[in-house]
Amino acid sequence: MVSPMRPFRDGSLSRTLLLLTSIALVLSGLGAVGLSPIGDAEAADYSFSVSSEEVNVTVLRDGSVDIDYHLIFTNVGSLDGVDIGLPNTHYDVSSATAHIFVDGVEYAPDDVRDSPYVDTGMAVEFGSALQAIIEGHGSFELFFHVNNPHMVYDNELVNGTVGIAFRPTWFDSSYQIGDTGALTQRIIFPEGLNSSSEVLYIEGAQWDSLYKDNVTQRMVAIWYDTGVDPDDQADGDYDIGAGFREGHVDQYFLDDPETDILGDVLILLSLLFPVIVIAFVIMLFIVLRVSSSRRGRKDYYEPEMNVVGAGPRRDLTAVEAAVVLERPLEMVSTMILFGLIKKGKVEVISEEAPMHLNKLSETGDHSYETEYLQTIGEDHTVDRSLLKQALVHLIESTVEKMKGFDHVATSTYYEKICEKAWKQVKDAGTPEEGANFMEREREWMMLEYDYSGRMWREISILHPEQGSVGSSPSVDIGKMADDYVSKVRSASSNLVNDMRGISNDVVKVTNPQPVDTNVFHSSGGGSCACACACACACAGGGR
Repeated sequence: MVSPMRPFRDGSLSRTLLLLTSIALVLSGLGAVGLSPIGDAEAADYSFSVSSEEVNVTVLRDGSVDIDYHLIFTNVGSLDGVDIGLPNTHYDVSSATAHIFVDGVEYAPDDVRDSPYVDTGMAVEFGSALQAIIEGHGSFELFFHVNNPHMVYDNELVNGTVGIAFRPTWFDSSYQIGDTGALTQRIIFPEGLNSSSEVLYIEGAQWDSLYKDNVTQRMVAIWYDTGVDPDDQADGDYDIGAGFREGHVDQYFLDDPETDILGDVLILLSLLFPVIVIAFVIMLFIVLRVSSSRRGRKDYYEPEMNVVGAGPRRDLTAVEAAVVLERPLEMVSTMILFGLIKKGKVEVISEEAPMHLNKLSETGDHSYETEYLQTIGEDHTVDRSLLKQALVHLIESTVEKMKGFDHVATSTYYEKICEKAWKQVKDAGTPEEGANFMEREREWMMLEYDYSGRMWREISILHPEQGSVGSSPSVDIGKMADDYVSKVRSASSNLVNDMRGISNDVVKVTNPQPVDTNVFHSSGGGSCACACACACACAGGGR
């Protein structure tokens, strides 16, 4: 779902969207990031890790976007505030809100103001009392919301289309310890946009999934990345963007040629140094191709055409159903692992990357489980090449099982099973009953594409007092849901180094794609281009 976060006090829809902070990217010129020098002596003592960064960018009809961040900080040594870089100077300070959670308890920040550390952005200041609480606990969650006008721009490459480009905020690598564990970005398209054929993407930054949210009835593009180096993030390696027909917004903007100083410089260079320009274009093309190979997500396989009315295959396991639904292979692998843990065939020794597992059995109940067990070596880590082989065999065996059955009907059948599982948990009369349903139906609930988001929005916000009346519930279902999400993320990110790379390698075997010479594409596979030339400064890199 779109909004994996606790609801705000005012209950408005825009506040229930996941709090994300992103930065618009100038695609018409590759300029330096606009940072303020950090000269405060105290800043040298800042230290923290970022286990998760999620951002929703909701496109509004007035040409602005609602930006919502959910950031999870750990290993906090010293930190008196958080700086959020924003796309341009038009951001609405009066719309900014921030909520902080420490061990499940909500705290209000001391102030939300223009940042003293980044040129274009805002600061969430803690105050001494909250700083002491955060540093004493060592971790906290931050939810931040702001509206940023002047964000939808004309797409010069395709008549009648507009778009946005975005760079998620990052933190100075001299303060942030290690990589960001998980980076999730969503662009939520304007109301009334109902078809994926209307949406454009930029090659090298194609979304991992494009779907319609059941709650808001809006189209949503989502990007997942793990192990994100903040310096790479600052360099634009994780920029996203999308385009759509101009009729879906009431207002959009044109790039001002009089203020496009960088464009003038590039024109001058092209006239004086044509060889340099040609070399730059070639190098840029190579970078785009490499980036596309690293981040592009292809289908597992091309479903075979079967006789209409053949019906769904109803005897698949949850793991096989996940393959049919083409869920991320990180999640498929996690589902197998959790199934083996539940059956007592594997136990987790350490969740740190790479995960260390203790194999308690040599065989599983299914062939893919047995192959998975064989990937666990004597050093208790998972062998990357054997895991790739196991996933390839799982996909191939599932494709074989689907022969003679209707792929669409099968997908619909298991989507309904997934929905039923979620409904049972949500409709439970007591926390204890909900917890029992969640434990029993966990594998089917994991068929939800945005599992962590939906778990946060629909389950973790349930409080014990909403369950049993007149008695103290024996289980905190919200904490249980948070724990499930944490374990899923950990397994998806830390099982092996570069799990995303394994996924891409698997797809190259199970569904190799022909070489494509187009640089820009529409979601339907055509050669439509999306430029989204947003004349905005990129900001980030603060505390």
